[in-house]
Amino acid sequence: MAVSTAANTPPPRIFSTIEVVGNDRFRDGDILATSGLQTGVALSQSDLEQAYEALQFTGEFERVEIRSQGDVLIIEVDETPQYSGGLTFGLGYDTDIGVFGAGGLLIDGALGPGSQLRGDFLVGEEVQTLGLDLSSDTFWSPTLRGGVRFDVANFEYDTTTYQYQFAAVEPYLQFELNDRSRAELRYTLGQRRISDVDPSASAILQAEAGDRTSSGVGFTVRTGSAQFKDGFGVGNQWFFRFDQDFTGLGGDTTLSTSQATFAFRQRLAPSGLALRVRVELGAVAGFDGDTPGVSERFTLGGARLRGFERGAISPRDVCSGCGAGGGDVVTELGGDFYAVARTDLLVPLFPDSPQFETFVFFDVGSSWGLETDTAASGRLEDDTIWRNSAGIGASFDTQIGQFEAYFALHTDGTVHDERQEFGLTFRSQF
Repeated sequence: MAVSTAANTPPPRIFSTIEVVGNDRFRDGDILATSGLQTGVALSQSDLEQAYEALQFTGEFERVEIRSQGDVLIIEVDETPQYSGGLTFGLGYDTDIGVFGAGGLLIDGALGPGSQLRGDFLVGEEVQTLGLDLSSDTFWSPTLRGGVRFDVANFEYDTTTYQYQFAAVEPYLQFELNDRSRAELRYTLGQRRISDVDPSASAILQAEAGDRTSSGVGFTVRTGSAQFKDGFGVGNQWFFRFDQDFTGLGGDTTLSTSQATFAFRQRLAPSGLALRVRVELGAVAGFDGDTPGVSERFTLGGARLRGFERGAISPRDVCSGCGAGGGDVVTELGGDFYAVARTDLLVPLFPDSPQFETFVFFDVGSSWGLETDTAASGRLEDDTIWRNSAGIGASFDTQIGQFEAYFALHTDGTVHDERQEFGLTFRSQF
């Protein structure tokens, strides 16, 4: 960024939007706070030069460029390479899983240049997970990028009538299709266990209890706009991912599982008004008389369909008078198919505080279909009934962590759907 002389110094200008591009490790709000730049106030050439110097002084950026495009001010950065390794820990709360602790591990060069070892864990009352991923640009050959993943998990949700565990090892290959598209081929060997089934639960769930070994192959294709991130930064962005897995190698249960996700963010006005949409579709089917189990089928609720309890939207077995004292027993079984669309209208109530985001949401989705050879204990509810919800929400980045909350003002479902009007997530990392 060149320093202008007094003769050609441009007059101060007011910008309606400040966009940050090129960042990955740092949040937009952190970069804006460091620069000291704000919308709605006259910014002089001196202000821009001071912002440039403040960002360069951090030592976190190899290049900083500040430029204007109409009434939009753009801060473009090239971040310095990540550290060679480190440990992170965090605490949080989520209405779906309760209080949890989490941590991560990153070691660059674990197998030499271009290699990485990544690890993560999460420990809560209802969920415990551990994952490791060892990868390299030359893992399989001098020209083949890939690696191997190891995952174990234990789920004891208080909204389910069973305990679920799995362990898997997954070698994989990755390919760059073009500058915005990637593909992955994988082989997965895993074991799933359904145990501690409530004696009053559906006969279908009782029949599916026990161990199931899965051995199979799969692939993933993903593509998106060049600036796309999972967190949806500023600007217009889109993303598409398709996953296909086949199990049944070696004589185990033969299944096909397909899932597709499409998401986009579209800015509607310079003020920051934007539309954010995420659509998911999924299907699982058995071959040669095999049928999916409860751990392979799909449920909705919680963060996946706001306004309803986690896992509460699915086909279910309703056994009238089967419970203690003659009450009903409702067993959620999961569906062979699901579809859900989550829509947020981002409304910038505080445009000068980019770390604070407010939105209005509308969700719609359903899970349906249940292929089984076991008779239900009561009445099997397996209709394609579309549930929907609408409400308001907000997310807020602070120095102690990130908060996100929503409140469902309206939910439309069936009599046995469990509602969850309020959802809260808090994550703190240190």
